[in-house]
This record gives sequence, C-alpha cells and structure tokens, in this order.
Amino acid sequence: MADSLALYAVFGKPILHSLSPKIHNHAFRDNAISAFYLPVEVASDALPLKLAAFQKLGGRGVNLTRPLKEEVLPHLSAASEWVKQAGAANTLVWQDGGWVGDNTDCQALETKVPPGHGGPALILGAGGVARATAAVLASRGYEVWVAARHPSGVVFGEHILTWGERLKPRDWQVVVNATPLGQIHEEQETDWPLPAPGGMAVDWVYRPRRTRFLALAESRGVSVVDGLELLVEQAAWSWVAWFGYRGPVAVMRDAVQEWS
Repeated sequence: MADSLALYAVFGKPILHSLSPKIHNHAFRDNAISAFYLPVEVASDALPLKLAAFQKLGGRGVNLTRPLKEEVLPHLSAASEWVKQAGAANTLVWQDGGWVGDNTDCQALETKVPPGHGGPALILGAGGVARATAAVLASRGYEVWVAARHPSGVVFGEHILTWGERLKPRDWQVVVNATPLGQIHEEQETDWPLPAPGGMAVDWVYRPRRTRFLALAESRGVSVVDGLELLVEQAAWSWVAWFGYRGPVAVMRDAVQEWS
C-alpha cells in the first residue's frame, strides 16, 4: 500500500462478520480520505503484539470488540473519562508514541438517551457493554438498576436484581438489553421487562435489527433504539478521536441500509 494510505482496523475474534469495515470504508470514499479500514482477527493473548505490528504498518486507529475492550487497558498511554468509568475502551488512536483509548459506545448511547431526572432505568446484563451502559445512564441522571443471571459478581449500578426470576413490574423509563439475547442463533425465549408508556427501549443487538425485545416494546408504544443505529453512532464518534470531527452519520447509515 502507498505510504500515504492510513490504516484503520477492527480487532477481535471472530471478526469477519463485522460491519465496521463497510461503514468506515464507505465514509472514507465519500469524504475523499486516503485511508483503508480492515478486519483483523486478534486473540486476547496476541493483542499487544498485534497493536505494535499494526502501528508499524501505518495503523493510526483501531476499534475493539469484547473482550479486547477490557484487556487493552494496561496497554494504553492515556484514556478518556468514559474509558475510566466504563472500564473498557473500544476506540484507539496512535498519538504521541502510544495508544490513547476512548469509549465511543458510551458516546453513541449518550446521544440517544434523554435526561433521566432521577427516574429508574433497567439494564439487562452484567458484562462490559452493561457497565458502559450504566456509566451513561448514571451520567444522564437515571437511577440505575441492573438485572443479571448471576448478580453476585455485579460491581456497578445502584440496585442489583436477579434476572431469570420474573422481575417485579416497575415504571422503567428506559430498559436496555446489553446481552446477546435476541441475536441470530441466540435463544430468544425470555420474559422481557418493558419500559413504561412514554419510555425507551434500547437493544445493543443489531443482527437482526428488529429483535423480539424491540418488537414487544414497539407494540407498547414506546420509542426504540436498535443496535445498528448505535453501531453507526459509535463509528461516527470514532472519527472524533481519529480526525478531530464526528463522522458522517447519514453516509455511514447508508452503507448498512441492507440490514434495515
């Protein structure tokens, strides 16, 4: 590749299914940016080596999938406040001789969720995505509840519930699915708690885009935010770290319209 061609990538395993290369390369072409974005299969134990090799090849920015989002933290030269709150970094930029981390998952969700004013919000799940979600909801002024299959290990959120038992109905302002439940090949038979009328349902799953959880929420008349929209938003916020300005959301959304 030409020396002037900047490289960007998404690291993970598995990774070939990722829509991120389609989103970013479409936006690079539309904005006449001399750059290329590729998927790179990276196992956890190879992360430091792959980051170093990628930088030497001209790599300037990286997105990470779980569990690399958490495992990259010891290898960062600096981290944003969102990274510190979420305990994870999904976006890296090579800057001043080191990798600087940010969490654009948090920024994407922050743009979608209205102020909470102390109202209750429920997060389904206890992994890295759930922790990032909790950081955002707390910053937006919600009383954060977390429902997990194994709640004893949860270290975030104001209130912890056991998911699997029937959750006592509450007037949730926001309910967020931060688990893989509902995605293709994952079991969907579950008792989904839903937001109160006028609330919001958010699902990080984007395959399929219209999950059973969101369909149930829509039938109740609440607003919904799907995982594909969050994926596009976090991609756009990655450009702030890489180029200093937010990426073209409409162009990026157009790149993945076939998944609508």
